[in-house]
Amino acid sequence: MFKNILLVVIISLCYGCTTLPTVERTPAYVLPEADNTRLARLTAEQAAGHPDASAIVLLDTGREAFTSRMALADAAEVSLDAQYYIWNADITGRLLADRLLRAAERGVRVRLLLDDYGAGNKDNGLFALDTHPNVEVRVYNPFSAGFRSGLRKWTSMAAGFSRLNRRMHSKTFIADNSFVIVGGRNIGDEYFDARQDMNHRDRELLAAGPVVATTGKQFDEMWNSQWAIPISALVTFKLSPDEVQKKYEGLREYADDEKNYPYPLPVSREQRQQLIDDWIETATWAPAEFVYNPPVITGGDEANGTVIADHLIGLLNNSEREILVESAYFIITDETLQQVDPLLDRNVRIRALTNSLVTTDVWTIHAGYTRNRKEMIRRGIDLFEFRPDAASCRQLVENQQLECADFEFSLHAKSVVFDRKVVYVGSFNLNPRSRYLNTETAMIVHSPAMAERIARDIEENMQPENSWRVVLNEADKLEWHARTDGQDSVVTHEPEAGLWLRIKSSIFSLFPVEKYL
Repeated sequence: MFKNILLVVIISLCYGCTTLPTVERTPAYVLPEADNTRLARLTAEQAAGHPDASAIVLLDTGREAFTSRMALADAAEVSLDAQYYIWNADITGRLLADRLLRAAERGVRVRLLLDDYGAGNKDNGLFALDTHPNVEVRVYNPFSAGFRSGLRKWTSMAAGFSRLNRRMHSKTFIADNSFVIVGGRNIGDEYFDARQDMNHRDRELLAAGPVVATTGKQFDEMWNSQWAIPISALVTFKLSPDEVQKKYEGLREYADDEKNYPYPLPVSREQRQQLIDDWIETATWAPAEFVYNPPVITGGDEANGTVIADHLIGLLNNSEREILVESAYFIITDETLQQVDPLLDRNVRIRALTNSLVTTDVWTIHAGYTRNRKEMIRRGIDLFEFRPDAASCRQLVENQQLECADFEFSLHAKSVVFDRKVVYVGSFNLNPRSRYLNTETAMIVHSPAMAERIARDIEENMQPENSWRVVLNEADKLEWHARTDGQDSVVTHEPEAGLWLRIKSSIFSLFPVEKYL
């Protein structure tokens, strides 16, 4: 009886969590002054020789990705716009936050938009950043003030599930509306080759040229939507000016100590300029599209729009020979199987790389994937599951302070290559959540050269030293095939996963909840 009363009280208290707070916000847009910055002039000079094309640079390692962000933050003269699902308060998170603050102190306008799912326990730092006159922090689709962490967060999730289940998974980092980084990485050590126990294999594209204008438009649309709430309207406290200053000083002191660097970073203007020059010199110039799922939250499952999915389905249907998939989360529903059947009927080869049960960071998503795993194989889709001890780690993790044997390696990339002519890279996983519930961002590049390079990367991680190939034997049972130190191996259950994890995944896979995963 007491438990029932307590539950009613908690849900009643959480009733306010089901609606967004109504607050005054000042709209803000891409600054016209960005057209006259050094980054903009450099882009314009190079783009003159490549009409209707954008410069695309592959950021294949975490070190490249983090160094590029630091360089862009230092090079910005007018504006920095960043949006992320996760921004951790770890080494790389603090170092990049310091760079944003230093840019603001130079007069750069900084807009930071974070999803609230992981922001609620970072209010002190976010509020301190927001107090700077050149910085504004907004939170996407927030939990109500006072219900953004701990048990209260989960009870409010239960009370307001329809709204709060929809998240901002978009990821962009834009400097002077001239250079942008788009892809799968959040801000955290595991995405930048800097964590001791777990690192992710991920992929991003750095772009300059015409495609960047659309990224700025998307950011403005997200920033000015009713779902982006100023952090100042959500915190339940107010730091004093002295407390804010202490936070700034602590952040500066941390960033000034090179002992905290995970690897050498560009610290001088000359180093930064050399890096930017290298981007332009090595860039692939090609037609590119930036597409995104918009910030629409109310309504049924399809209310968030399927913009990215529609683009990918169009590319899928036009494929003639081969489709290569690399997706951290890979849930193929019955509907999707019906969409790919015509491709398989005309002998288009489909190969897909995703996480194994032991490498995924969300085992429930892997359980959703397993519901149609056998059916995918029966239809002719080749499946590969990433290994935590992938030998490719030695080439992909550029941090001499880390040894691959000391940490687990996980897949976080989201890419698709179509006929080695067109490539997609973005935040959009091949699962129903990305299609129907999340806001997402993606870049589609029409370049055989870029498509071939990424195809080779995906194929390398499909090798038996890096992934298990999943097949059906003559008895229609699953087998996982791999090779270690030249020795082939075959396993007949989810490899390297503990018994309890396998049991949980098997039980959860019985429930038809793919659309929420």
